[in-house]
Amino acid sequence: MNLNATSQLLARSDDALVGKILFANPEDTYPLDVSQTAEVFAWCQSKTLYDALARVGFSEEKRVLSAQWLPENGQDFDHVVIYQPKAKELLDYLLAAVLPVLKLGGQVWLVGDNKSGVKSSMKRLEQGLDEVGKHDGAKHCLLYTGYKRRDAKPFVFEDWIVTWQQDVAGQSLTLCSLPGVFGHGKLDKGTELFLTQLDQHRFMSDVAHARLLDFGCGDGIIALWLHNKTGANITALDDSVLALTATELTFAANQVSHAVTVVASNGLADVKGRFNYVVTNPPFHTGVNTDYSIAESFFMNVKQHLTLNGELFVVANDFLRYPPLLDAALGSHTRLYRDKGFAIYHGRQPKKR
Repeated sequence: MNLNATSQLLARSDDALVGKILFANPEDTYPLDVSQTAEVFAWCQSKTLYDALARVGFSEEKRVLSAQWLPENGQDFDHVVIYQPKAKELLDYLLAAVLPVLKLGGQVWLVGDNKSGVKSSMKRLEQGLDEVGKHDGAKHCLLYTGYKRRDAKPFVFEDWIVTWQQDVAGQSLTLCSLPGVFGHGKLDKGTELFLTQLDQHRFMSDVAHARLLDFGCGDGIIALWLHNKTGANITALDDSVLALTATELTFAANQVSHAVTVVASNGLADVKGRFNYVVTNPPFHTGVNTDYSIAESFFMNVKQHLTLNGELFVVANDFLRYPPLLDAALGSHTRLYRDKGFAIYHGRQPKKR
């Protein structure tokens, strides 16, 4: 994996990154480079990045895939490196989680692409740090640093859970979310249209025994709605462990934890078996950049995970060129709906002739 521009900017300060270091949500394999001269831990919330670090040989003992950083994973860090996330609330969450495990006098490094909103993050750093300022800038990126000169508030994970009631497509749901999860704290318009469309669909007669996959589950709203609609158990997949945790919290809040199995996966890489129904509101961003590769890979591989006559439902912004990908994957597709900037597509695994 090539280093992003943000890591290339960090690399200009290699000499200062010494001692015990925690990378929070790294975007590439740069932690491995730093581990040659320092004791480095990597806290990943993305399965893709966790797997990438594994492939290049980053220490399994110091590589953690989790929604929260626990002190038993490591503490008393000299430095914490944070990559500016797309969601500002996620930066607040990361700072709250890492400051308690940073030494007094320790340093936080925040790096981000100029388009990521990093320019406005100094105020967020100043809430828990002192001597905050710009350390470096290049490659359309900025690097800020600040020092921990005061005790940090203990991190309380439950304080970051947002819970609300949502009426959608004939159901009243209790939903839970965390910072950084798609549609955090609100109902996405595309999801609302999608569920309204699914509510009109005629599912197979024994659907309660069917296998259903929600690809890119977010806070679990589609998975929960499908369980309530069909009575079937749901497999909920996401690259983000924050999303998977939110989905588990959502199912628990509705007293149906038994009905969901969450899978952390880069695309469909960690999915086993075939499904009667696959539903998805697939992501098309990586960080701040538009990235079609996730959806393209999904369409290329979904055929291997559909039963004969298995059905695929997709909701997407209507400007995304998904129809040719659907046709390439399944031979044909139907557009069920198009309005308000969204399109809903349906495809079916062809029966063998």
